[in-house]
This record gives sequence, structure tokens and C-alpha cells, in this order.
Amino acid sequence: MISGLGFIALASLALAFMVVPLLAARTSDAVNWRAIGAHRHWYKQRLQELDQEVVDSEAREALRQELAAVVLAEDDHAAAGQDTKIKTIARGWTLLASGVALVLSAVVYYSQGDAGSSLIQGAEVVLTLDESQQGEELRAWQQRLQDRVANAPDDAKSWYLLGHTLLKLGDLLNAVQAFATTDTLVGQDVSVKTYWLQARLLANNGVLDEASEAIANDILTLEPNNGPVLELLSVAMMQRGDLPQAIKFMNRALTASVSVERQIGLAGAMRVLRGRMQSDSPHVEVTISAQEPPDSDATIFVVARPPGGGMPYAAVRRPAAMLPFTVLLDDLVSMSEQRVLSAAEEFEVMVRLSRSGTAQAQSDDWVWRSGTLTVQDYKAGKKLQAALEAG
Repeated sequence: MISGLGFIALASLALAFMVVPLLAARTSDAVNWRAIGAHRHWYKQRLQELDQEVVDSEAREALRQELAAVVLAEDDHAAAGQDTKIKTIARGWTLLASGVALVLSAVVYYSQGDAGSSLIQGAEVVLTLDESQQGEELRAWQQRLQDRVANAPDDAKSWYLLGHTLLKLGDLLNAVQAFATTDTLVGQDVSVKTYWLQARLLANNGVLDEASEAIANDILTLEPNNGPVLELLSVAMMQRGDLPQAIKFMNRALTASVSVERQIGLAGAMRVLRGRMQSDSPHVEVTISAQEPPDSDATIFVVARPPGGGMPYAAVRRPAAMLPFTVLLDDLVSMSEQRVLSAAEEFEVMVRLSRSGTAQAQSDDWVWRSGTLTVQDYKAGKKLQAALEAG
């Protein structure tokens, strides 16, 4: 039997293999810590806004071509049938797109008013420089940007770029201060808060202190489905021994993830955490199987809701590739703190396999429904067998 401390250590190590690459990557790859799986719709939207955001015609045209290339690449990837090759290429394009997004954000900053003295014109290049090969150039920009903020302390744009420069050069404490100043000047900006949080975590050797947790919660207020932040908070709660809260964050991270491999990993971690909790706590256990193999990219939604339909009390999402599997419906996977399963006098369980992967019902979904259940069933740990089949 593994001791409590042993469990926490092992579980933390397992989660670290998923989360650490997002938090402790080399500073030159810091952009990867953000939600690098952004949808093509975002790129198109940025392309449409480019004319209004970027003043310089040459910069606008260069960014237009790069963004268009990203959209075209993703279209080509979607049409290809070679999964391994797609994943390799997609990672490259994601990195490129993230870099373009950073450059674009910096250019937008500098197009929104005073661009500062000629000393720092073109400073957005620091976002693309590699500290291992272009360290001297980064240090030169560091000095220019430091001079700029000394003379213009309200220039959020230069503080932001200085933060990235210091982060790449490994000056973590000063990078934290630069991003903190930027946040004070610009307010509710997810990108700024994300890099501020990353700099703090790197400076604290990955420890989530009270101030860092506050930043993480601010990010979730602005972007509730930020997977890396949800996973980070889940690990922090687990290390503190708050297993229920860790499960809540982990379930949200699983729902937000678009990676089947990551969903499976998070689902496994949730099983480990639940195994450490009291087995007699109220819940409904649902074992799900399928009469025939579903599409590999299909998604299964399991919800407890009012009989006949309505806003769910609890919900989980799993990739169909995991079939057969078992899930627990309880207050830890409730839709909100105000609408929990334990408060429902009556409810039903619906299991739906979606080929499209969307929460909205489709005509070709596979659906299973239970009969009406009561709060007594919930308290007794009711077990259900849900066998899915094509409609």
C-alpha cells in the first residue's frame, strides 16, 4: 500500500510529465506554454483585423503572408491522411503561428499611439531572437528597452518586450517585474498575465505561491478553458492534499483539451485521485460500452440532467478511444458550484457519442438514457450499464 505522501509524490510526478513541458520549457520556447492549439478561426480573424491594427505597410504585408500560410497549412493538414506526418508538420506550424501572433501583438502595441524614440523602433524583433545564437543582439535590445522605460515608465509596450527579452536571457526576477509592470499598465490582458505567471513559476522553480495562484485565477476569469492553467492549478491542489479541488480542475482541463492523448492521460490521473478518496461518497457510477467500434475521433458526453432534458447538474467528456470505461458523476464534476448533483431530487443520466465531437446533439449521435433516478440512488452509489449502439 502506497503511503499518502508516496501517493502525492507519484501522482505529482505523473502530472508533471504532462504539465512541466508547458511551464518549464526553455525560455526561447516560452510561447509554447500558451494555448498553442488555437483554432484556425482565430487566424482568420486576425487576418481580417490586420489592416486596422498595423500601420506600417511592409509589416502588414509580411504578417498577412505568414498568417495566410498558417491557414493554408492547416487546411492542407486536415485533408492529408498521414497522421504521423501531420502531427510533425502541425507542431512546426503551431510554433510558427504562435511566433507570428507574438510579433503581431507587439506590432499592435506599437501602432496604438506613441511609438517611442527611434531607439526602440523595431524592438519586436526580440520575440523571434534565439538567446543561444543571438544573445548579444538580445542584450543590446535589453539595454535599449531599459533606457526607454527609464525615460518613459508608462510605456507598456516597451515593458512587455523587455519582459520577453529578460525571460529569454534568464533574468527571471527582472522579467517578473517587467511583466508585472506591464500588467499594471494594460489591465486585463491574458497574454501579459500568462507570461507574468510563467516568469514567476520559472523564478520559483515551479512552485505555485499565493501571488502566482492569484494570477492563474485571473487568467481563468478571462479565459475559463485555459487548459495549461487548469492543469497547473490541479497539480497545486493535489500537492496540497486538496484532492476534491484537484479533481475539479482536472475535469475542466480534460474538457478543454483537444488532444486525445492528453484527455486519456488526465482521465487516468483522475482515476488515481478518486482512488484515494472515500469510496462511499455519494455518486452515480456509469460503465459505458459500445456494440460496435465507433469512429476513433468521436467523443462521449456523460451528463446527469433533469428528466427529459435541461441544464445538466454534472457532466464529463471522454474520447471514444477509451471505450469501454467507467465514470463517476457527483458534485466534483458539477457544471457549477450553484448547480450540483446532490441538490437534485430527480435526474436522469444521458450518454451520447458524438461523431462530430461537439456538445450540440446531431442526428447521427449514439444515445443512451437511464430511467428517472432519485437523490436516494445518488446517495447509495447507483451503478448503471450504458451500452451504446448506432441509432
